[in-house]
Amino acid sequence: MKSNMTKTKNINPQSPLVVSGYILFALLIIAVLLDTIPRGIMLFDPRVLHYNVALFMVALIVGSLLPVFLAYVIGGHSVKSRSKLSHHFNGMLFGLLALWVMSIFTVIVTIPSEYFATSLTARVILVNSLPIIVVTIIASILAIAHARSRQAKRDILEYKPYSILLIGSIILLPVWSLVNNIFMQSVGIYSFLPLIIMVVLGVVSYATLRNSKLNVFTKITWSAVSVSVAYAAVFVLSPFITSLSLYINERPSAEFMAIESNTVWVGALIVWIIIWRAQAKSLSKK
Repeated sequence: MKSNMTKTKNINPQSPLVVSGYILFALLIIAVLLDTIPRGIMLFDPRVLHYNVALFMVALIVGSLLPVFLAYVIGGHSVKSRSKLSHHFNGMLFGLLALWVMSIFTVIVTIPSEYFATSLTARVILVNSLPIIVVTIIASILAIAHARSRQAKRDILEYKPYSILLIGSIILLPVWSLVNNIFMQSVGIYSFLPLIIMVVLGVVSYATLRNSKLNVFTKITWSAVSVSVAYAAVFVLSPFITSLSLYINERPSAEFMAIESNTVWVGALIVWIIIWRAQAKSLSKK
């Protein structure tokens, strides 16, 4: 009886990421809608070009949601498994990678505004379309390579090219931001904060896996997933809380905006602790 009870208590290591991924994506959809609804009111204003407003709104919605969704779909087809949960799990891992690729592309690639001086809508469409193309290309190449490899029946998490790409993306984003601040001669204590936070989260995550039987590289990869979950929480909660707060206070003061910012960080930390606690517990059984 004891062995049966123990088995029922064990959590599938794939489940925490899948469940939390769906919840975070649902919140992202709500956040995008909350942000879009006020813009939609402009469609009823006869003084604006409705066509431009509609394109602007569609570009923002598609640019926010489609890269992650496409990466999820592509990732779900990257593994040869009969388990539906396994396909969802690999899709979520691709979705996390897509967030980093989107962010890196947005930070590194700049499109001079003078080329679109006469059309803000064209610039918005281009800025939101390019990350979709980049994410789709990277995810497709990675998925095809994994599906054709000897590790096709294993999760993408165990595929080294994915791990290296995920870890490299996590390192590149804060390092590039720091280098950019140094180049612009605007280095301060806050310039190092993103890098410090990611290192701390990574080290803490790795330490929580000390009871697992995973090898060192797999622990590092799972730690990268942990950092990605924390980043996803900030990525989702920031527009969600910002959009929600505008319905409460249309003209926020500096104090209100400070509370709003702190709420995002505290909320993301709580979300990360809940998710990673369940994830680390499931992995400790392996």
